[in-house]
Amino acid sequence: MKNQAVQDERVVAQGRKIQSDGFRILLAVLAVAVVVQQVFLDAPFEQYAVELICFLGMTVYMIVRNIVAGNNLFGEGKGARLVPLVCSLVVGGAVTAVNGVLNYARYAGIYQESGVGFFVAVLGITFVSAAIVTFVVISGFGFLNSRRQARIRKRLDEDEQGE
Repeated sequence: MKNQAVQDERVVAQGRKIQSDGFRILLAVLAVAVVVQQVFLDAPFEQYAVELICFLGMTVYMIVRNIVAGNNLFGEGKGARLVPLVCSLVVGGAVTAVNGVLNYARYAGIYQESGVGFFVAVLGITFVSAAIVTFVVISGFGFLNSRRQARIRKRLDEDEQGE
């Protein structure tokens, strides 16, 4: 059996916090790299596919691990109920902005012939679609999270009554 040095739990917690912050920074850099390559460099999908897959994979991993552990994804309190709505509006806005820039760069001639109304309609449909899809996905994760927490609570109550 190996002898492990006893570490102060504050040091361990601080080390975990630093690793967590580093992971979040890395995810943000991956997301920015994907957007820069797609929007500004007009790169083919194959060029930024690895970054996108890593970003999406790690995001799904974090969500699934938190659900399995029974951690509340949206926090506690009054603002927790607004998280899916706010998140879906932010994602809808970001998708609309990126898609608007890309579409106007590619199809400027069509939009100039058809008028600005067509471009605005496309942006509106994009925003509504992205926001609805994001809201449904986040609400689904929230539903799974609440079911998992209820199961854990039930198991703890059963264990408590069994003693």
